Amino acid sequence: MSYNKSIKYSVLALLFCVIAYLCYSLIAGYYQKKIEAAKIQETRALQDKNAALKGEVENLEGELNELKGLKNPRERIDEVFGSSSSLLSLEEKNLTFKEIEQMVMAFFAYLDEKGYVEKNKLTGSAYNQYEAIENGLSASVPVVSGETENLYNLLQNTTHFYRILGKQRLSLVKDIITDESDIIEFAMKTFYIWYTYENDNGIRMKSQPSLQALYDYAGFLLNSLGGKSYMARRDSKIRILTSFYSVLILDIANDKNLNANGLDIRPYIRTTFKDITDYTGLFDKREYLNVLEKLKIKYNIS
Repeated sequence: MSYNKSIKYSVLALLFCVIAYLCYSLIAGYYQKKIEAAKIQETRALQDKNAALKGEVENLEGELNELKGLKNPRERIDEVFGSSSSLLSLEEKNLTFKEIEQMVMAFFAYLDEKGYVEKNKLTGSAYNQYEAIENGLSASVPVVSGETENLYNLLQNTTHFYRILGKQRLSLVKDIITDESDIIEFAMKTFYIWYTYENDNGIRMKSQPSLQALYDYAGFLLNSLGGKSYMARRDSKIRILTSFYSVLILDIANDKNLNANGLDIRPYIRTTFKDITDYTGLFDKREYLNVLEKLKIKYNIS
């Protein structure tokens, strides 16, 4: 009897060991699969991360190569606008109105030396042509609100600059923007500050557009179909800078209660900030972003 019990216990022990081994194998296999799946997932995540980092490195290398290809225009700017040009700032009032005006007139004198007016079969000086352009644009501003109410308004807006300036003056402006591309960014900055400078005497030259006219054109370029069509045909630098200064003018209009069309500045701040952030060909990029950062705070933009 004891012998049979011994066999029975031995068989049960063996059976228990077999069952225990099978259970262990199943559990071990399950966790092994889990571990392998986790390793595969981790490997894929690392591969994705490496691919993303590689893409970022390639983008940074591309930006670096672009910047290496750009020539610093500082010497040219000083040559054209004068040595005080290095003090010109959107954030600080470092120059007097007279000094800024001298820089503007130096630019016109430079254009005369290059013969842009004669090349486009026009007469007078570059400043004379500028006066004619400013007078024409101020006397006949585009439609900002109600552009789509009828086909006539839309057509008028779409052809606005050609109708007002004519073929030769448009060609003059195009030649200057194209041929002077290395200093055009600084020229736009100079003219914006000249246009919006609030001097102590409140004196404005007759060739300075009114803030109302500036607001009308800012709204036209930012918000109308005709203006957007015009902007879409410009190269990236001119389009981005034009949008940037239009945003600054719209901000001034808000401060002075001139925003009669009720344009919401916030989406334009966002898009302009992104455009400037992504674009690598601007030498005063950090200054533009600082100005826009302050506007984001002012208008509670997250």
